[in-house]
Amino acid sequence: MTFLEKIKPHLLSDDILIQQTVLHALHEYPNVPEEWTVQLLKEAIRNEEKQSYILMYLDNQTINEEALNILIDNIPTMNLNKRHHALNLLNNIDTPLAFKYKEQLKKYLPKKIWAIYEVIEHGIEEDVYSMYGEVLNKIDRSPSRENDFYPMAKKLSECIVKKGWVTEEEIDIVFSEEVKDDWFSENGIMNVYMAGLLKLEKYIPLFASLLTRDDAFLLEEVSAALIRFHSDQVVKEVAPYVRKPDSVIFAASILGNIKSELALQELKKAYHETEDLDEQESIIEALGSHFSKEALPEINAHMEYEYAVSLVDIEQVAYSFYTIVGEKHPDLQEWKKVAMSKEMQFNKEMKKPELQTVPVRNENKVGRNDPCPCGSGKKYKKCCGK
Repeated sequence: MTFLEKIKPHLLSDDILIQQTVLHALHEYPNVPEEWTVQLLKEAIRNEEKQSYILMYLDNQTINEEALNILIDNIPTMNLNKRHHALNLLNNIDTPLAFKYKEQLKKYLPKKIWAIYEVIEHGIEEDVYSMYGEVLNKIDRSPSRENDFYPMAKKLSECIVKKGWVTEEEIDIVFSEEVKDDWFSENGIMNVYMAGLLKLEKYIPLFASLLTRDDAFLLEEVSAALIRFHSDQVVKEVAPYVRKPDSVIFAASILGNIKSELALQELKKAYHETEDLDEQESIIEALGSHFSKEALPEINAHMEYEYAVSLVDIEQVAYSFYTIVGEKHPDLQEWKKVAMSKEMQFNKEMKKPELQTVPVRNENKVGRNDPCPCGSGKKYKKCCGK
């Protein structure tokens, strides 16, 4: 049974813990069916309690015409505190579709975005590259990359790749300069994205070596590129970095998203070779996302530990894993109880007036796998990143 076949029955689960786990497993997975995104959007509209986390986990998925119409019809009636998640999804529509629905979308997308769309749709190579440079300069001058221009830089990069306006030799030149510095430039990060779109396998060792860098945007693009290859060559190059404290979180996530037997076995070996509890948690989370019974010994053993603070919602991981693979465990309901208690406490905290406006931001971006700066102890993507 394939990974998608295993989780399909649980995609719209009424059990919030199960559905969140499934969505988390799909979030960075590169082959999610578009019809699943449509189903999930409909579910988010039907069930307001699920709305925030469903919309958040769809931010990497393609928004096709059916999905766009669901958003257009429902964004006006959404709670203001949840609407931003839906608006973020508008970045995932293709430019021809954006122009087709320009009349409905222009109230949500600023003029500067339409100017970029215009160049992507109708510009020649010189126009696109000129706009690409302008956008990168705006990102570089911004105190934070958390702005509208980062997804637009990716759209311009995607256009450059689709039109065949970038060569492997040109990317080689960029990387040869970028690796000399401690920090990748905006152009360097976009070239990682473009190399991933082109699936240029020769860069796999280089990208794996970048997992030790301390730059959340670079790490996310490197991880996404490596996952997009979805090959055992990636597994072999990334495996050593699962055993390093400064790279285990992203490295484990990559192997968790490559659904191969080799990836599963490398995670199992890494777990037994790692003594640090925090590092083991990231590996257990990745193992759990394979939904393979081969991971039962490691997950069962790990749940024998007792600790109060965890970057990973470990009880939710264990409860969801055992439920989805159809295995029984004497502590299953206790894990569910603890996980639900944490979920309810988190939702209670997030409803406080002081947290109802803008999520926590740092001047430098917080990686989705990093600890949340609000101090909750959760990963950012499971806390203020929602």
